[in-house]
Amino acid sequence: MKRKLKYIIIVSLLLSFIYLTVKVSTKTNELRANPELNFIKKDWPGNPLNDDGTFRNINFPFVNDITKLIKWQLSKNPFKEEKKSDKFRLPVEDGSKFLESKDDGVMLIGHSTFLIRLGGKLMITDPIFDVPSFFMTRYSKLPFEPEEIRNLDYILLSHDHYDHLHKKSLKLLFKNNPNVKLLTGLNLGEYCADFLESIKYQEAGWYQQYSITESNLKITFLPTRHWGNRFINDMNTRLWGAFMIESSDKKIYFGSDSGWDVHFAEVGKLFGPPDIAIIGIGAYQPEWFMAPHHIGPKDGLMAAGEMNAKRLIPMHYGTFDLSDEPIGNPHREIIRLYSEKKYKFELLMPVIGGFIKL
Repeated sequence: MKRKLKYIIIVSLLLSFIYLTVKVSTKTNELRANPELNFIKKDWPGNPLNDDGTFRNINFPFVNDITKLIKWQLSKNPFKEEKKSDKFRLPVEDGSKFLESKDDGVMLIGHSTFLIRLGGKLMITDPIFDVPSFFMTRYSKLPFEPEEIRNLDYILLSHDHYDHLHKKSLKLLFKNNPNVKLLTGLNLGEYCADFLESIKYQEAGWYQQYSITESNLKITFLPTRHWGNRFINDMNTRLWGAFMIESSDKKIYFGSDSGWDVHFAEVGKLFGPPDIAIIGIGAYQPEWFMAPHHIGPKDGLMAAGEMNAKRLIPMHYGTFDLSDEPIGNPHREIIRLYSEKKYKFELLMPVIGGFIKL
């Protein structure tokens, strides 16, 4: 009841500013891209826009229907009792050795935050070391103090939602790593520069490769089926997406938040099989509301198979309570589903702070 009351208050505030209508974004012939960056997909003309100049998904328009949010929050949660009794917590071990090493690899910090070292370069995805808002609780601990992160080369920021773009965490990283470069989507780097003065950033459209100095490293911004906003009046004004990170002999796909679409299969066709695919599986219940924005364990496994990944690391669960399913449900469910069928890829379930070597 407490959660529903909280969201009813939020919705009531929203309704003071916007009217209750269904808004379906419509196509326009206008396109957007960074003219300084190259496309990796042949004949891709640039990101399509809606008539109001906002960004849109390739195949599924974002529907801004506040009534669905109200319906969700006023509906009975079928997982209520299971959710209250779920004591699942992600195991944590000391991750400081990863920071001290020079080995290429991947380490989960929590939610969608990973430290990745590839081609000798250290990067972090969607860094958040605290909680997105005072309404929320963090259910997983950190594997080290965030101040220990030094010599960071890149911050990869997928989109502007509060559980992915956390200003306090970004400020801390930039303070301790003044030479770090921010790689993100169109319009989002400019937004971050307002509170990270003098940070060097590059914004990319989908299928654009960032211009970086390392000859043995390539990073490309790719589509997801999602949306973005920070406030009431900035819906889809900043581009969301995923990242492909490549060294001379390894490939890591960071999928960020996404509903189901053809872009998963396209990854394997464009780049070949990723050595590791990091794909979100949490915040997926109720599926009638969440499916356009977040896939669950079943589709997470299917996505890894579609792109012919060699290994799958699930993410986006166990740290924040964002939806109806019990906090440990994505973890348990993906292990159960994986055990029932023969997959060509290996499922990795890392502990927080665990070092997965490449």
